[in-house]
Amino acid sequence: MSSLLSYLPPVRGRIQENVPLDEWTSLHVGGCAEVLFMPEDSDDLIHFLRRRPRAVPVTVLGAGTNVLIRDGGIPGIVIHLGNGFRRIFKEGNTFEVGASVIATTFAEQAAYEGVSGFEFLSTLPGTMGGGICANAGCFGRSFKDILLEVEAVDFCGRIHWVPAKKLGFTYRASTIPKDWILVRAWICGQILPSPLILKTMEEYHATRAATQPTQTRTAGSLFKNPEGKTAWELIDAVGLRGTHLGGAEISEKHANFLINTGHATASDLETLGEKAREKVLKETGVSLSWEIVRLGVPFPEETAWEERIQAKKGVSS
Repeated sequence: MSSLLSYLPPVRGRIQENVPLDEWTSLHVGGCAEVLFMPEDSDDLIHFLRRRPRAVPVTVLGAGTNVLIRDGGIPGIVIHLGNGFRRIFKEGNTFEVGASVIATTFAEQAAYEGVSGFEFLSTLPGTMGGGICANAGCFGRSFKDILLEVEAVDFCGRIHWVPAKKLGFTYRASTIPKDWILVRAWICGQILPSPLILKTMEEYHATRAATQPTQTRTAGSLFKNPEGKTAWELIDAVGLRGTHLGGAEISEKHANFLINTGHATASDLETLGEKAREKVLKETGVSLSWEIVRLGVPFPEETAWEERIQAKKGVSS
């Protein structure tokens, strides 16, 4: 049987088979990408998506700071936007930002250029694209407060330009389709002296360091806060702070953080998270929703792509 790679179109970017993904995430767990594709630029991405076999699933991976990749890895194609999507252009108080720009990096650059409104981003280690899709936020601000417009490419290679008001932003969520890949965004701030911006950022970082396990292998908040409550208080109330399972731990410092203490598997982490959900539901009646995004399969899958591709030949998704 031929490998999946043999069915994929030629590209200018980097494409590899069986790439371990544990070092691509902040939790440092997970199996391999069956194929990992890092497009050179938007044209390379569009070319690839228009010609890829429709029978093969596509998964987008950003900075890996808010994801848990399961031990069996991710079947199909994993797309990671690299250097070609890290450009930043400024005009007045508006920025055009590539989707793979790290939010903290952008916040620092904006601060030194005297544009405020992005200070909260300095504590978010993920990419701008991932943050927009999840409407990530903290300190009373989120991406919906700064976003003007996005450019995206769907899994069939079609381009979409959409204003922020049509992206359905709610708490830690948006209506951006799962088969879209954000490539650029336009965001707006306010002119302010750099020293004032940097002072606010320093205060945010001090607060984070004092209240969250920032120096550990974690993926940020484990669960979304239910309406009118906080997830950490619910987890703490049922006695789970500091609980261990294998190499996984619910943080002693902040009960809504899941930590890889050094030898956890993805299964350890996901199982402990699910046990926390079950106990909170049983004892408080509140159902918590995962904020960490879980990707892939628990165990390696046999993927007979040759037969699936042949069966779907000529059929578009």
